[in-house]
Amino acid sequence: METKLIKIGNSFGIRIPKSLIQQYELSNNIEIDPVEKGILIKSKKKARAGWREQLDKAVQEGQLPDEELLEGFADEFTEKEWQW
Repeated sequence: METKLIKIGNSFGIRIPKSLIQQYELSNNIEIDPVEKGILIKSKKKARAGWREQLDKAVQEGQLPDEELLEGFADEFTEKEWQW
């Protein structure tokens, strides 16, 4: 596929066909990474995307968080008096 650079102020842009945007699920926020032979354009992932699934998988596999990591996240009020 061939396209041209478009002058936009002091920068340049490219037009990406709608079919490619849909195929690669690109959104308004993208990342551009330099690679050996050019640039890679990809959707920017949301912060913490997939963390819940990874945690659930780890727990199912028997991996539990270290107790030291959890220290300080709950106090006596939270443990005994807070109504969930």
